[in-house]
Amino acid sequence: MMKKLLLVVLDGLGDRPNPQLNGETPLQAAYRPNLNALVSAGMGGMMYPVRKGLVCGSDTSHLSLLGYDPEKVYTGRGPFEAMGLGIVSRPGDIAFRANFATRDLKGMIVDRRAGRDISPILQAGQSKLSFSMNGTEF
Repeated sequence: MMKKLLLVVLDGLGDRPNPQLNGETPLQAAYRPNLNALVSAGMGGMMYPVRKGLVCGSDTSHLSLLGYDPEKVYTGRGPFEAMGLGIVSRPGDIAFRANFATRDLKGMIVDRRAGRDISPILQAGQSKLSFSMNGTEF
């Protein structure tokens, strides 16, 4: 008989000790009774999702956890983000992904994710992104 399995991926949980937390990591300093209960009732650990020694991003790690070989099928986050927005891509399409950031007057990044609803920005920029080259419209 097959057993039930709950796979909890705490993506991005790792951190460094912080002097403001008496040298503990945020996870060590956190109040975490639910997480402690989950771990005590099961197994916990760390893993290299793609291969030992390779530090991956969430996208490639999740592909690997779901049984895909990201070194064979991964084409970047753009296509995934497009699918999540309901955009259907066709062969030959290119999907880019970008974060808009806010910088101060000195050029320092003060917010690496400047707003989530970027539709107005994209709509305003579409005419500037459209061009033709050698008879092909982009």
